[in-house]
Amino acid sequence: ADIECDLMRPESVRGVLEQSRPDAVVLAAGISSVGAAWEEPEAAFEMNTRGTFHLLEAVRRAASGSHILFASSGAVYGATAGAPTEREPVRPASPYAASKAAADLLCSQYAREHGVAITVVRMFNQVGPGQPPSQAPSEFAREIARAEGRGEAKLELEVGNPSAERDYTDVRDTARAWEDLIERRATGLFNLCSGRTAGLEAIIDGLAGDSPVEVEMKVRPGRAHPADPPKVAGSNRKLSAATGWRPEIPLAESLADLLADWRRRI
Repeated sequence: ADIECDLMRPESVRGVLEQSRPDAVVLAAGISSVGAAWEEPEAAFEMNTRGTFHLLEAVRRAASGSHILFASSGAVYGATAGAPTEREPVRPASPYAASKAAADLLCSQYAREHGVAITVVRMFNQVGPGQPPSQAPSEFAREIARAEGRGEAKLELEVGNPSAERDYTDVRDTARAWEDLIERRATGLFNLCSGRTAGLEAIIDGLAGDSPVEVEMKVRPGRAHPADPPKVAGSNRKLSAATGWRPEIPLAESLADLLADWRRRI
């Protein structure tokens, strides 16, 4: 049976841990939209930073043998010249990135001072079936699926910066990486990324190629925040060395499956 837990209520988190006695805990809850965090920075810090603190405290007090995997973000690096490794200093450029960087520091402090077994996974952009529309590829796929459902021949999609490049990993490859890290109880800091980048224009072209709808892209600079870095990429060498993990699902397959998923949802 599902067990409900409210990360904003410390007693709720502790009660769930005392009831379930987990071997491992994956913390992926929180505000994942950079745009939403710009609109409500206080909420981002409440969920992403204070929520992490509540879990760490609850594990320390009620489930000290549990292994925590915390889903952080590659956004903590900010704008970099190349593909940062885990040794790159953090330079968060948004409330979302700052909230994740602060949570990273909490994890490191609890591992060091309290001996909590923690894996911090700095996740770069995700793509694939089940992704919420708060992320650009999923938003585009949803609108294409809706246009198909309405029988429309053409669709206009608005983008802020079509040349913005991001490092995309399929969500199923990500789940496999999490499983590998938990099974090995590998602690420390790991980037989770494909090591390859694609622009928003390529994402739209990839989705449109699987649809009968003619998709046009309209640039609206107001959709992009001035602090958004033009390119975000990462190095996954440490993760690969620790677990043997490699990304297996190509971007074209991720986009096709994402669009098919939205067709089913709609």
